[in-house]
Amino acid sequence: MKAFGTVKEGKLKLNNSRQFQDSLREFEGKDVELKIRERSANRSKEQNSLYWTWIDILSKDIGYTKEEMHTLIKYKFLKRNVVDENGVEQEVIKSTTTLTTKEFSLLMNDVLFWSNNTLNINLPSNE
Repeated sequence: MKAFGTVKEGKLKLNNSRQFQDSLREFEGKDVELKIRERSANRSKEQNSLYWTWIDILSKDIGYTKEEMHTLIKYKFLKRNVVDENGVEQEVIKSTTTLTTKEFSLLMNDVLFWSNNTLNINLPSNE
């Protein structure tokens, strides 16, 4: 369950407190863990548009579908080994939809460098 809100004067004000209360019912009688963190902005529309332009160019030059190219880039640049709370290591591939604008900028820089230096494909910038 995820909930969003704002802290004002030391109190949590939920965006949809009724939905939150309804969702709590499924945890009745169970021990729960609550994590609160600062919400970060996801990638911008401009970043997303440029990214998919790049995916289109790369997929056509390499011979993949757009979805195959997107999957390849996620695997190459967003794959991480993480250790869960039980000490078990597993490989995860982060979704581009969950990236902050800063994280998405780093991904775009990686893709641009890789494209230019490894694939010898020059990608346009939005400047």
